[in-house]
Amino acid sequence: MARPLISPLQWRQLNQALCPTAHTLRHHHAQACAARALTNSNTTTSKRPFHTTQTRLAIRPSRKAPSIRKEAREGIPRNVLVARGGVKLDRDGFWNSYCTAHVEPTLAEFKQFTRQLYETYQSFIPPGVNVATFGSVGEQLIRLSHSQLPSASLVRSISIDVDAVYRIALILADLQKGQFVYQWALTSCAKANSRRALVELVNRYISTEGVDIYQNTECIAKVKDLALKDEFPHAIMLYAKLLIWRGENTEAARLLEQKILPYLQPTSKYPSLWEDIKMLDNFDSPWRMYAVAVEKEQGLEGIQKATRRAALEFHDPVAMTDYAISVLETEATNKYEVYESYMAAAALAGHTPACFHLANFYYRTSQGEFTTEAEINAKEREEANAARSALLRRFEPIANWVYTLFNQPKDRETYRMLAMDWYELAFDKGNSEAGYILAMLFREDGNMEKSREVYKITAEKGLPTSLSKKSLVEMRDKWEDQTFNPGLPPKLLRLA
Repeated sequence: MARPLISPLQWRQLNQALCPTAHTLRHHHAQACAARALTNSNTTTSKRPFHTTQTRLAIRPSRKAPSIRKEAREGIPRNVLVARGGVKLDRDGFWNSYCTAHVEPTLAEFKQFTRQLYETYQSFIPPGVNVATFGSVGEQLIRLSHSQLPSASLVRSISIDVDAVYRIALILADLQKGQFVYQWALTSCAKANSRRALVELVNRYISTEGVDIYQNTECIAKVKDLALKDEFPHAIMLYAKLLIWRGENTEAARLLEQKILPYLQPTSKYPSLWEDIKMLDNFDSPWRMYAVAVEKEQGLEGIQKATRRAALEFHDPVAMTDYAISVLETEATNKYEVYESYMAAAALAGHTPACFHLANFYYRTSQGEFTTEAEINAKEREEANAARSALLRRFEPIANWVYTLFNQPKDRETYRMLAMDWYELAFDKGNSEAGYILAMLFREDGNMEKSREVYKITAEKGLPTSLSKKSLVEMRDKWEDQTFNPGLPPKLLRLA
């Protein structure tokens, strides 16, 4: 392969230090007897002066474990976990607190923007929930999250459909104090067995530093039941992720292969939050997870087989991108045609890296690095013509004219235009490298106004970190000098 597959998961290192147990006598009467026996055992006058104290080594306490010293410095109790964003949880992953700020400002803010939130997040809201119900549920969530500790009974007092309550709580996270409302609802709904809330809570829990992922808590057991008994897709993804982290790769691969992969369908439209199997990238692609599990059991051959199957049979965009890249490492004579075919399919499915790689391929083709379609076809016609009889060669000019009229093979300038189109799409999807290249191409074309506009937006989002600061500053300072044309940075023109 051209490069190793991007790691689907950030593997965590568990750093646990055990606190040494202090060994002391618990029976005070026994201690007193021992002291008397020690006093009476030797009545000889000590040669040591009565005012002499013990040595420093005798009175120095044992050195505490690093984890305890760190907790003492940061003021974090041992029974508290700190999740991403600084959220403090108990040892089971629950947020057992509430917002202590005044409730009235948050209520006023929600009432002011109720309809706007309802219309903006229509896809989040459960079917059949009108704006009045949305407002009522939201107001109750705000009041409870500012006065009561999270509990299953309280969230059920709002509605027995705790999944719907959780979905509305997600929308309220946009308020100024909305994160408190969301954290309250997440814990309450998880305790009330909301499936989606349970998955979200356990996913955060196992990703938090200091958690023993091998310990089966009550919530992890519930997620396991959701995955294996109820076959809830997001729970299956989470449980497979946990199995991979635990090293149970065969079980993870079997679970994904039987319960998830057969039901995947390619789509060019990004799925809604509730249909997205990756839960807004909380999980990696199912095929990527499957490939990782297989690779750990079967090695490189296994991961290549899994990737190929995902690309060829199920047209997974990520797998098609990886498969296209892997083809470059082969000795196949048509490897660049295969690369273009699968990278284009992945790009058309909306995969941002594929859009960028395809743009690079087309740009490098326009610069003469790869053979164009027109050149390939011309060579094929030349070889075919050499094999024809002299009689048929008289009609070759007509055949060429017909072919050109109906097929219109792309020339190098057309490839450059294609590259700019794909750079623009990748840039719209947030790729800053594509934006930087696009600005430079507009500059090469003499379209300074457009180049400045694209460069400004790219600079605001962040210029490519793969380029040195010196080269970026030099290009910025000489942007208006059209005699300065260093060309596109080779570092950015990668195909993988």
